[in-house]
Amino acid sequence: MKIALIATCMLLLGTLAPALADEYTGTWTLEHSSQPGSVQLGLRYQKITATGNSEWDESRSVAWTDLHGITNADLDSNGEQKSFSVGRDAGTFQAQGSLSHGHGAGTWTFAPSASFGEQLRRRGIGSPSSLQQFEFAMSGFQLSTLDQLLASGFQRPSIADLVSMMEHGVSDRYIQEMRGLGLRPNSAQTLIKMRDHGVGSSFATAVMKAFPGTSVDTLIELRDHGVGTSYMQEIARLGLRVSADDLIRLRDHGVSSSFIERMRSHGYTHLSVDELIRLRDSGF
Repeated sequence: MKIALIATCMLLLGTLAPALADEYTGTWTLEHSSQPGSVQLGLRYQKITATGNSEWDESRSVAWTDLHGITNADLDSNGEQKSFSVGRDAGTFQAQGSLSHGHGAGTWTFAPSASFGEQLRRRGIGSPSSLQQFEFAMSGFQLSTLDQLLASGFQRPSIADLVSMMEHGVSDRYIQEMRGLGLRPNSAQTLIKMRDHGVGSSFATAVMKAFPGTSVDTLIELRDHGVGTSYMQEIARLGLRVSADDLIRLRDHGVSSSFIERMRSHGYTHLSVDELIRLRDSGF
């Protein structure tokens, strides 16, 4: 009877084994952040397998309120051993290690949230794999990000889309800033492309102020052609009336503010965009 029971238990364990979550562990670092009320948290994960290495380094400024069981005073202690947790929507990082004079280091173990997959399914996204849920946690994904996207008529993203967005720095704050400027990128790939091409908040704000109604595609094109806020300000300072497309053309042909000033010093004070480009192309 006992042998049968043991055999049954082994059979059950063998059946359940594939469903058990993979274990993810790694190392952490902690130090003071320049942002008030925040701390710089680094999480590092590395796994060496027969097929290659998997590595992830994540360092960001996080609010002290996101860390449980640790305080600013603890970080400034003299060699104190401490355990604390970092809670995220996809799960919790259970950390332990030492703190000393504004710096800390140790190890962590990831505990996935049992309800996270259900939260995604309720939103029509599907269930993440063990690895994907870990990636959501490492990148700091928030369900509120997904809620904002869906509420704005965003194309329903896949789990892979969401993971990619977090990896490329598309956060709640970024989405809010773009919406505040009247921009409505409607897909994950568009948001990722904006971030990858350097369409940040300050740049987008400057462009939208100078050229209201600018499209997402034009913002990306401006950045791709090397038009930054400083170049826009230099051209504006000279009183040259231009469009966004004009800025791209001027930049492509090497028309700088110093070139315009040099032409003006020779008496060419009212040159059009086309005339400036022709002069520059002619070697002036």
